[in-house]
Amino acid sequence: MLPLQSPLEAYRADLSRHPNRMDFGRSDTVWLLVAHCLHRLSRAQGDARRSIAENCASAIGDLASTVSPDTPEEATMVSQLARLRGALPCLDTARAASEIVDSTRVLADQMAEAGALWLSFSALGHVRTAAAGAAQRDLGLAMADQAWVSRTLGDLDSADELYKAVALAGDRFGETELKVRALLGMGVTARVRGNYPKARDAFREGLVRAQTVGLSELESVAHQGLLIAAITAGDSDTALVHGWAAYGLAQGNTDREAELLINVSHVSMVAGYPGAALRGFLASLVRTQRPRYRLPSLGGAAVASARVGNSQLVTAVARVAEDSLLPAALPYESAGVLRSLSEAFESVGDAARAEDYRLRARALARKNGFFEIVLATEPKAIPATQPAVTVRKHLTTASLNVIESLEAMEAEVDAALFAATP
Repeated sequence: MLPLQSPLEAYRADLSRHPNRMDFGRSDTVWLLVAHCLHRLSRAQGDARRSIAENCASAIGDLASTVSPDTPEEATMVSQLARLRGALPCLDTARAASEIVDSTRVLADQMAEAGALWLSFSALGHVRTAAAGAAQRDLGLAMADQAWVSRTLGDLDSADELYKAVALAGDRFGETELKVRALLGMGVTARVRGNYPKARDAFREGLVRAQTVGLSELESVAHQGLLIAAITAGDSDTALVHGWAAYGLAQGNTDREAELLINVSHVSMVAGYPGAALRGFLASLVRTQRPRYRLPSLGGAAVASARVGNSQLVTAVARVAEDSLLPAALPYESAGVLRSLSEAFESVGDAARAEDYRLRARALARKNGFFEIVLATEPKAIPATQPAVTVRKHLTTASLNVIESLEAMEAEVDAALFAATP
């Protein structure tokens, strides 16, 4: 099981994972204060507990008053600080405790998004003890978030241990959502380990349970898990159907829509429909401003543009991708798009630019230990003269309907879109 560190130890561990970074942005001070307060409260007892809670509320309020939010994420952070300030003095009531757990989950998600995974894990662990009087559902969701962080840190054993505890809590307290989240999480860890039959079983059971109680968000996640399991097995038909079902259930959540369009577009390209894939990648781009999704969308759009023979669009995508790269904050996504640009320029016959992008992708991947990309950018892995040949797979009517839906998306495919996109 991953150790539950103090916030300062966790922050140092995060910085050691990113040796070229001095911090994680403007929110570091806020995150550390919140995590420190939760750490102190998790150890406090008796009369001292209320006094510490009141002092923490005051300190959080004072710090929040100095923050002028410049982004939607910072505005969300300030709103969560206000919730914490109001709830902390009443920490030992069930309602306030649940407020504290919920706010901490939002802030921990921001920490993880920025790369401060250990700090996120620390905050989630300490809030479960500090606000132990919260509703069991809220405590279970915080535990599930911890499991996700563990998995992202690469500790699959810790993730599974936490997911099993979440499942037990779901069974014990009659919280179907916790059971479903645990099943989906264990499905992912099974898939990462290469146990695809176990992964499919977990995703299918999670899907059925989610449908039974109308948890549409988790239905979408289950369909996405089945998409990935299917494409890994080479089953484009099943992958497309599950991917489109997941996308339909995500309507209204633009970031989630963007992510799922990336998945479905990749499957479309594998199935031999680069035109549909291109539409999907472009539609993904116009739905989100998050680099975590924009970078793979750009990489996919570059390759799809090359597959349909549009060298001008490849150049336009490359221009936007250069402005979007975040090698320090998102090294994996940045290395991935550089690799895709290399493949795209090789396909359209621009060997010089292809080689430049290959070397940049390889250098960033080697620096960060992304061995899959290192292997993919070996000189022999890049076709020297022949462009990629698109071979269409035979698809069922249901899968072809997905392809047609992608092709019908109203996404501009000229350079003007990229010139106007930040």
